[in-house]
Amino acid sequence: MRKWRRAVLIALFLAVAVASATVLYDIYSFISMPQEYLIVEGEEQTLDFKLPLKIHAVSQEGTIKLNGLDITGGGIGFISSKPLTIQTSAKGSAVIEFKLFGLIPIKRMTVSVVPPVKVIPGGQSIGVKLYTQGVLVVAVAEVTGIDGRAYNPAVQAGIAVGDSIIEINGIKVRDAEHVIRILENSKGEEIPLVIKRGKQTLNKTIKPVKSHEDGKYRIGAWVRDKTAGVGTLSFFCPETGNFGALGHAITDVDTGLMLSVEEGEILESRVASIQKGEKSRPGEIRGIFFEEQNKLGVIEKNTEFGIYGVMSKIIENPYYPEPIPVAMHQQVKEGSAHILTTVDENVEMYEVEIQRIARQSYPEPKSLIIKVTDKRLLEKTGGIVQGMSGSPIIQDGKLVGMVTHVFVNDPTRGYGIFAEWMIYNSNLNQNGDATEVDKAE
Repeated sequence: MRKWRRAVLIALFLAVAVASATVLYDIYSFISMPQEYLIVEGEEQTLDFKLPLKIHAVSQEGTIKLNGLDITGGGIGFISSKPLTIQTSAKGSAVIEFKLFGLIPIKRMTVSVVPPVKVIPGGQSIGVKLYTQGVLVVAVAEVTGIDGRAYNPAVQAGIAVGDSIIEINGIKVRDAEHVIRILENSKGEEIPLVIKRGKQTLNKTIKPVKSHEDGKYRIGAWVRDKTAGVGTLSFFCPETGNFGALGHAITDVDTGLMLSVEEGEILESRVASIQKGEKSRPGEIRGIFFEEQNKLGVIEKNTEFGIYGVMSKIIENPYYPEPIPVAMHQQVKEGSAHILTTVDENVEMYEVEIQRIARQSYPEPKSLIIKVTDKRLLEKTGGIVQGMSGSPIIQDGKLVGMVTHVFVNDPTRGYGIFAEWMIYNSNLNQNGDATEVDKAE
């Protein structure tokens, strides 16, 4: 009898524990939802929850309905443990408050109804050329002076790898050759420097040393002023010319830091060869582009979520000649999709599967995990390769994301970023028009 009672008590304890854990998980998932929820005008969204909640909502006139109920004016209140369907009809916003068991406030959410954003997806191979703001310090080294002694002016001045030298002796630095000329004119006198370190602007002084090797004045810093490579155009707006590409930042090959852009451009690129991806060895698209020909647009900023600028030449997409809607992140679902990318002469469409979705409440990378399922692409590239970054991902006729990275140990799989996050960081507002934005620091 005691054993029977003990077994019953253990079973009851486990049942309560499991039920409690389930409820706690549901509460955590609900609380983790974004404070602002964006829904495209004319569409609806269902919030699937199993918690007993009292819901109170107030809306601007004609903005939304909840489960078919109009909440205009003073708002409404009701209790529900079923999925909540938000129906939209006009631009505006609503505030929804949720109370657990009708007593405990657990969420206050603003629902914003926004007009649809439409863009033409890319997929074209592009050459990318960037000039840095000032010059980027990629290494520091000793300088042997004409007296045979070793000096390290850059280190003594507090200059570090990753700093950008913006001004020397009151002169704005243009490129590496310009730095050499300015230092020669210093005649070895101590001179002021202006550098950027992240978002900080710092003032330093430095004393150039006359080199024993060639008799030129040096500061013991190796610098770079430009970079170039190949990527993929993600999208552009035909009305404004605004474009986005890559889906991730351009970083310096030596420092790994994001490059500050002074100016740059994208150009038409032709695929020259492909190194097929294999386990532990990412593949690569090698492209050819000519700096003085076939310019497509100007790069205005380099961000964590890609490069952005304005097209000077509108190009055609053979699959989507007209703009398509950009999906909100909550509309993306696991399952089949396709990407547009260039691995031969022209843009082609290839099948992929969205395997996992990170339910992010604010812009951040690695939103999706995708797997290439198209045999044609697997035969050509082995899956995702370098140079495909920025390839648009399309699902149910909407732009849902962009390819960003390949898994080193499995080239058939990789990460993508939500298209909404790229649009958020572009020059397009919710009306699809160009707006003023500051250049990325």
